[in-house]
Amino acid sequence: MTKHRTLKAVGFFAVLAVALAFLALPNSQAGAKKPIRWKAAFVNFADTNLTGSGEFVGGVDHVNINNGFGTNDTPCNLAGDSGRYSYIELQVFNPSLQFFNMGGFLSSGNDDLCLDGRCYGFPYTETTWPFCVADFLNNNNPHPTAEYPLIILRFTTCGCGNFATDLMAMKDGDILPVHMLLQFFSHTWGCPPNSPFTQKTFLNLMMNAHGWNPLRLGGDFDVKIQRTTENGLLTWTAYVDTVFDNQEYQSLDFDSTSANFPATTSDNILGQYATCDSTKALKGNKTIWTTTYHYPWAKAPLKFQIKFWKY
Repeated sequence: MTKHRTLKAVGFFAVLAVALAFLALPNSQAGAKKPIRWKAAFVNFADTNLTGSGEFVGGVDHVNINNGFGTNDTPCNLAGDSGRYSYIELQVFNPSLQFFNMGGFLSSGNDDLCLDGRCYGFPYTETTWPFCVADFLNNNNPHPTAEYPLIILRFTTCGCGNFATDLMAMKDGDILPVHMLLQFFSHTWGCPPNSPFTQKTFLNLMMNAHGWNPLRLGGDFDVKIQRTTENGLLTWTAYVDTVFDNQEYQSLDFDSTSANFPATTSDNILGQYATCDSTKALKGNKTIWTTTYHYPWAKAPLKFQIKFWKY
């Protein structure tokens, strides 16, 4: 598999543009008149499989921590969801996250990643989907990497049936199920096939889970946020212990014409790549290119905790 060790500037900024457009523009710490100062840290424990190195300080050392509100017309479709949601997110540009022993990968949706003479996967991996995901995450290299220069970990109240939608209005001890997005962006996809982006063969990757009450956890939410006060500081702790099995979000009918991840309908570990087909226009000699987006899916246990606090 082709190994690209660098990402050119044009690709890097395209990645950022697509990622921010997908997530909706956040309220940046640097942009506010009186910026809210945030820190975050992973809570490492015995059976966690995602950890972070040290303390993350928003606006420092290539880290952003944002919170705010967004609206979406369609995905907040459970009882209590109004379409308005609150979010908190960590954006990491420096290698500082690491996965350990993330195994137990189950069925895959479309594991044939060699549809047009080229194979799609991750750098430094040779195994098939979904095991290439485990190889990519567990390759003993901190993330993000040169090929995936931005990781976004985002928690929102959207799609979890919450009547309360403001994370910042939570009181001490309050718990809300939340929607988690963990996204690894490599590059945009599109036609024609000689596009500098389409020539790259790396999958984009997203982990998507809506919090719910599975019996396997004794009725506790598998993705949730709890608000506490620790050492006099307001703290929001996200708890993730999921196998991506929320029964409300198991649609696998993905839109092959859209580059928007099916994050609102499918709780899965999703890859993304695109293939190109051409036809000749009825008049003239113009070539018409059609982009088809593919979303292989998988499931595996993911368990970690991360704290956000104002200081």
